[in-house]
Amino acid sequence: MWKKLLNIGVAFTCLSLCSSPALAGTVLEKIKETGVIRAGYRDDTPPFAFQDSQGKPIGYSIDVLKLIQEEAEKQLKKPLKLELVKIDPTNRFQQIQDGSIDIECGSTTVTWEREKIVDFAVSYFASGTQMIVNRGSGFANSDNLTGAKIGVIPNTTNEKAMKMYASSATLVPVKSEEEGWAMVQKGELDGFAGDGILLQALKKQSNNGQDYEIVPEFPYMIESYACSIPEDESQWRGLVNKAIVKFMQGVTTDTPSAIDVYERWFGQNGNTPYPIETMADYFQGIINGYEWIVIDERY
Repeated sequence: MWKKLLNIGVAFTCLSLCSSPALAGTVLEKIKETGVIRAGYRDDTPPFAFQDSQGKPIGYSIDVLKLIQEEAEKQLKKPLKLELVKIDPTNRFQQIQDGSIDIECGSTTVTWEREKIVDFAVSYFASGTQMIVNRGSGFANSDNLTGAKIGVIPNTTNEKAMKMYASSATLVPVKSEEEGWAMVQKGELDGFAGDGILLQALKKQSNNGQDYEIVPEFPYMIESYACSIPEDESQWRGLVNKAIVKFMQGVTTDTPSAIDVYERWFGQNGNTPYPIETMADYFQGIINGYEWIVIDERY
């Protein structure tokens, strides 16, 4: 009898070990073994992620990924390579799900539907759905949108917001922010709906940006951005969260390195100016839910 119970116990132990995440292989174990963090980024969403004149990936999200790399090196006690993989709105979550990438950071909005297929780290920016239109068009009032042709990227939160709050408009599918913006400038669209902060970047970089405006003043729908990661990877998510919360805490406490990152992309001379006071308030609300991190730079 005891021998039978022992065999059953051994069988359950083996089953438990064989099915445990440790032996199955976690994201952190894979990163430690390979020495590589595979991170997805989009090349068309300034100031979050885009390419410079030499084709090198740059942006706010890229800097955040580098902070995550530093935290991973610290916790795993070894140097790591950050391998950036170009993705787009149509394949970003699939690449997370099939293990092609370990993380994706960009202007990705957290939604309950997306939570069913990926996990999200702590939010690191917030924006909202707005439109870029000809100045004086009157489209700030959704009642005036009847028959207006508004470009949207299919299967995005922006398309969802426009269907809900601007149902009188005619929505025209486009492939990217650049295509939508180009069609507005050519007069092929009355407007293009996207994340307000991305529209600000398009407007600023245009030679005739003064001829356009971003409406309505208060977005149709507020959206929180976060990095997406594989589901049920608590250790990896905890590491990512710590790196991001540490950065946000640095912004709220005027830590030079954190302020430099923010100002590089959102300062008055940055890619897309956005008041640091506004975002610091947003950051503080998130930081309050986490343990205080001692930042060596400040102590």
